[in-house]
Amino acid sequence: MGGGGGLAWVVVSFARGEPCGGSRASKDAIVWLGQKQHSSYDKTHANTLNASMSSVAFMYDMVRDADVLVWHEGDLSRRDADALEGKTNVRWCRLSGESWGPPATQKGISPARDGRWSLGYLSMIRWYAITCWDVLSRMGYEWVMRFDDDSFLLSRIEYNVFGRMREVGAEYGFRTIARECDRTFGEFVDRYVEGFAVLQDQLLDDGTIFCDRFPKHCENSRRPRNIVQPKRYCDGPGRLGFYNNWFVTRINFWTSPALRRFRDHFDQSALVFTHRANDLIFQTAAARLHLDRGKWLRFADWTYQHHTIRDGAVVWGGIETGYDDLDALKTLDAYLRRWHPPESLSTSDRVRVCRVQLSRNDSRFHRIHFIPHGRTRWNWLAAPYCNKNGRVPIW
Repeated sequence: MGGGGGLAWVVVSFARGEPCGGSRASKDAIVWLGQKQHSSYDKTHANTLNASMSSVAFMYDMVRDADVLVWHEGDLSRRDADALEGKTNVRWCRLSGESWGPPATQKGISPARDGRWSLGYLSMIRWYAITCWDVLSRMGYEWVMRFDDDSFLLSRIEYNVFGRMREVGAEYGFRTIARECDRTFGEFVDRYVEGFAVLQDQLLDDGTIFCDRFPKHCENSRRPRNIVQPKRYCDGPGRLGFYNNWFVTRINFWTSPALRRFRDHFDQSALVFTHRANDLIFQTAAARLHLDRGKWLRFADWTYQHHTIRDGAVVWGGIETGYDDLDALKTLDAYLRRWHPPESLSTSDRVRVCRVQLSRNDSRFHRIHFIPHGRTRWNWLAAPYCNKNGRVPIW
């Protein structure tokens, strides 16, 4: 921390055994995990934590009703992320102990893919997939909203996001989706589903809901009555996932016995550190297997940007407009001029249209625009994602 006051805060907070300074003022938490420089990206991917927080300060007045938690490894000071100081209860939180880094039994495992992904990056995956839920629950929080440190709100949100979730009875909220599924993780899910018959809890979906809605992606079994059953996870229901650099969720869902079991199985598999099986695909599988579709909620009324920069260029992610954003086209034009000069809205062919469903309980589809980057190994545009027919239901 910067300055003597920062040092005193660290001593006091750790003396009482808590990871965060200050005190809890809300049961709703908005979290960032920040670092001076992205440890798995090159130097052109600068520290954008404070810019992300600034976008929230400007676009989301209801931030005042939640606690903001800034998680870090000790390399940040308040001067690095002060955009929300004075606007709400900001708590600085230290990542350490068993919840951060590989578990004790995996300390000797080398980072995935010959060191392409740093230990800090892989630890972040484990945090958002496995360990953060128990930490936040012990701190007394009931709901959490995550922003990546390069996530940006680009239009106003005029309501309390946590309140909206509670109002409609949702437990997992997401902004957009991506086409991403690691094959090794898919095999892990297949084995988990197949072995679940010996467990007391029942899966809410073993892929049959997906098959009911998208039968062409499933196959007929050889069992009596030609019962339709899903393909393997990554070939069928797991192909699409929540692009979870932004999400909002009820913490009790993740600390339930069924989810604790799923988290433990995933942690013991070591796939985070051996194959970079990430929190996006894990959270998607957890919701697909254990959360009723009526408790999923897509937010699509406000404009959102998240992308990854390498060598100064956008290589993954992009921007998706909100259907209530009156300045959406101006924002798209500015994005193109900034990241794809000399292109503009009138000259570029990058802009795509999609119609998205917000909830299983609402049959309407809303029209949005998006600019995606990155492709899968099968050359599908990856993120943000829309089906070829231009529609994305609650799948």
